Amino acid sequence: MAESFRWLFVDLVPLLYDKKRVARQFQVEMWLDPSPIIKELKIENVKKSRRDEKPALRYIV
Repeated sequence: MAESFRWLFVDLVPLLYDKKRVARQFQVEMWLDPSPIIKELKIENVKKSRRDEKPALRYIV
């Protein structure tokens, strides 16, 4: 039984996961990332705050 694995990096920590889980995580992150839609609609940020500069989501290992 041959299983394929892929690396998933959380910050600088490498994690070895099943290929399907890594693909699913990538889909979720792309689904949650609004930047392609913002670029397509040519929407500009009105005001940047400190909150925008640092990502709120942090993984804990």
